[in-house]
Amino acid sequence: MAEVDHKPLEEEPAAPGNAAAVTSTAAAGVDVEMGHSDDTSPIPPPEEDLKDPEAPDDGTKTSSKEAKRWILGRALLGEFLATFLFLYIAMAVPWNMNRAGVNNPATEAIAVSFIAVAVIYSFADISGAHFNPAVTFATIVTGKTTWRKGLCYMAAQLLGSVWASFWFIVTFPDGVKNMKTLALTPNAGIGLGHQLAMEFTLTFFLIYVIFSVAFDTVDSKHVEVKQIGLDGEKGAKNVAARNLTIYTTSGDSKAGFAPLSIGFTLGMLSLVGGTVSGGAYNPARVFGAAMCSGIWTGQWVYWIGDFLGAAAGGWFQLLFQRLKKYAGTK
Repeated sequence: MAEVDHKPLEEEPAAPGNAAAVTSTAAAGVDVEMGHSDDTSPIPPPEEDLKDPEAPDDGTKTSSKEAKRWILGRALLGEFLATFLFLYIAMAVPWNMNRAGVNNPATEAIAVSFIAVAVIYSFADISGAHFNPAVTFATIVTGKTTWRKGLCYMAAQLLGSVWASFWFIVTFPDGVKNMKTLALTPNAGIGLGHQLAMEFTLTFFLIYVIFSVAFDTVDSKHVEVKQIGLDGEKGAKNVAARNLTIYTTSGDSKAGFAPLSIGFTLGMLSLVGGTVSGGAYNPARVFGAAMCSGIWTGQWVYWIGDFLGAAAGGWFQLLFQRLKKYAGTK
């Protein structure tokens, strides 16, 4: 499965980590999913500020808190199920192809891409479809969600990863033995520095793409696009054109294609670092397999490398957002 989200723990989660949902109000300049508005949108005061502080509670606040608890519970259940589905398919498909005698790394990349797109489209409006603690960590350190809600998300993701590994054992013959093979551990023949750098790079790439397509929205009403190429009337080059681009994206178009962009990115990353670090770029992938196989060797490589890469990717994309706003004032 962007936005600066300072909402409390119980509020409905922002679409994230691995996806974004575009609402009709987003086109009007207010990004409800991301929890923020553009610079020109009026921000209405909270309803609580309009009420008499000494007035007795009419039950509205109680019902609102109850609704928020249900929303958070639905989001956590969504993260659990999204992580389970993604990791189970990501492990089961390549292993099943291997049992069939097909040893082709491309099958894993295709499986990861397809299941990621399906999960993001299915859960973006429920939990934001992070299904990766590194994605959630990036939203925390960039201020897009709170630590409390982020830790709850991570707990749900880790439970989902354990259940995915357990279900792999249930559904495949000799599942326990196979799970020991699927458990990711640092490659003994490669330096830990190379493996940390690889995990950092893969996660940085993933988080930057996620933040760019799912969180970085643009108010398309204020975007001016000038045609580049032949002038329609004079048949000559339009030398006065200032925007030197042949393709532009608005916030709506980027968010609408976010599941495909993120899914393809995940598939591509599956082909990059497997021979170096195992190519986790998702601590949940490592945690669930370790829990069910009992192999915990080198866990810190994936947690530290992935979290550092996630933070760097989120901050770097946030820098571009800030620079864009600054440039808009000139």
